[in-house]
Amino acid sequence: MDAETLRAKEHEAMQLFSPGAPIDEDALFAGRGKQIDQIIEAVLQRGQHAIIYGERGVGKTSLARTFRQRLLNPVKALQAVQVNCDPADDYTSLWRKVFADLSHEEGGVLDDFPGQISPDIVRRVLSGFDLNTTPIIVLDEFDKLADREAKALMANTIKSLSDYSVPATLILVGVANSVDGLISEHESISRALVQVPMPRMQAQELEEIIDKRLARLGMKITRPALAQIIGLSSGLPHYTHLLGLYSVRRALNAGKLLIDETHVDEAERLCLEKVDASLTSQYNRATQSHRSGNIYKEVLLACALAEPDERGYFPAKAVEFPLSTIMRKPYTTEMFGQHLKKLNTADRGEVLEVDGTPRRFRYRFEEPLMQPYVILRGLKDGLLDKATMKRLMPNYLQPRLSSL
Repeated sequence: MDAETLRAKEHEAMQLFSPGAPIDEDALFAGRGKQIDQIIEAVLQRGQHAIIYGERGVGKTSLARTFRQRLLNPVKALQAVQVNCDPADDYTSLWRKVFADLSHEEGGVLDDFPGQISPDIVRRVLSGFDLNTTPIIVLDEFDKLADREAKALMANTIKSLSDYSVPATLILVGVANSVDGLISEHESISRALVQVPMPRMQAQELEEIIDKRLARLGMKITRPALAQIIGLSSGLPHYTHLLGLYSVRRALNAGKLLIDETHVDEAERLCLEKVDASLTSQYNRATQSHRSGNIYKEVLLACALAEPDERGYFPAKAVEFPLSTIMRKPYTTEMFGQHLKKLNTADRGEVLEVDGTPRRFRYRFEEPLMQPYVILRGLKDGLLDKATMKRLMPNYLQPRLSSL
């Protein structure tokens, strides 16, 4: 394979893998079959709307951008508008963004409403489309909307659109543990709102991300290398894209079309250099100490390998086994409990968040992308080797590849 072909493949790889941007091509979107079906059902049923919620970095925006490409309707045209919510937005400014995009297609929608916009105005605008057009309005980063009144008015809007059976679909997307954290008065619109939780991705879904892109590149990957990428991703597609991209580039730099574990090992080091600088800063703040015998790095690493519940929380008890393995001697909760508490303080960057009551506290990473970063740092700093990592990985991190 000549140098020009290798460069061409590397450039294509940089387009196919997108750790820093949402997916906008359906053919490259992987997994999430259940969630896609739920949203399509909401769009096709008059009076139904949807809310997509979950942790940061699980692919909510990519889902919102690509699902409509699967809506093939020879009778109705879909007019999709996607806008981002800003902390400074109120109800009127948010709908002005939407109307500005609608006016590009319809002509003059925004100019018709120079003053305050109400739920009734929104209903009338969306009712004004012809019978052959279905508007789909996606409000992304809805959790950033700080105006409580705006959230309450949005609930009223959904109720109004549903009550009047307006042939339009509103889709809210945001970071939250539940619908409660995204929209006010959601109980009153529960029948009109399809709730679409986005958990971390399963191993088979992450495998699909890699397989689809390698097929286009004419490349392959060994099973151990694929398992290594998926295990380190911790269910977060961002890291699958990041590790996948740099593994491809390292293989191509070596003149290879087959990715093996050595290429993934090199990719791990590159990933640590390319991650958001804020992660490194937060990690350093959480783990630094002038005292001898400081074990904050080890405790945080053990947290990254602890068995969580479906919301990502883990009890202090779940940290005992990984920490004891890392430290090579028994550690009980009493020996590191204060470390967990301090990792939730401002002094240590609040790297962990806490839920529950005293003696029943549960912890999780405040920033989901920190968890794989901590594991990668542990490997780099020699606190962890690959064999120990595989042994300590909780069930949800263990790759169960369809090809194995």
